[in-house]
Amino acid sequence: MTASNIKNKQRSYFVRTFFILVFIAVIGVWKIFSTYSDSSSIKKEKYLVQFNLSELKPGEVRIIQQHGLPIIIMRRTKQDLKNLLAVRSSLSDPDSVKSSQPKFAKNYYRSLKPEYFIAYAINPRYGVEVNYRLKSFKSVLNMDKAWEGGFSDSRSGVYDKAGRAYSKNAQNLDIPDYKITPDNILYVYSLKELGFN
Repeated sequence: MTASNIKNKQRSYFVRTFFILVFIAVIGVWKIFSTYSDSSSIKKEKYLVQFNLSELKPGEVRIIQQHGLPIIIMRRTKQDLKNLLAVRSSLSDPDSVKSSQPKFAKNYYRSLKPEYFIAYAINPRYGVEVNYRLKSFKSVLNMDKAWEGGFSDSRSGVYDKAGRAYSKNAQNLDIPDYKITPDNILYVYSLKELGFN
């Protein structure tokens, strides 16, 4: 084998090694920058809940426990959204004037996106847990007001599917701070202190 052949093989080896290292470096840089997508500002923060909202079917509700607090994650149907208007006259605080929610949720749906309802599953006044109830549960509640299903608790608190209370003595469910990324990932990223009387 001639000296020129050896040099050509060495050159070929170094070129291949160089391109392999460049490829690995490109993949590494891509991985780093891919974490700083639209949700980069969220990932830098300390969030409590991360949930893929695309997993929920219309009408599905999940109550997940996080740091000892149950959090409602609900995907409302178009009919659910229409029903929110139908029950308005039965509610104690339909415009959420006296309730606790971020500015983005101070609207008719009490949410960032009308389709999704996110709330603490806790009665704000007494600290008892809230459960999801179908419309058929109305007979158990002995309600004479319009109610299309929603939530209730052991202290006779009854709420619609926006967490708005029926009883004059009850408060609307508290809404946490959260964000939803363009790829439909929910981040509940701050936990406010809940004071129960």
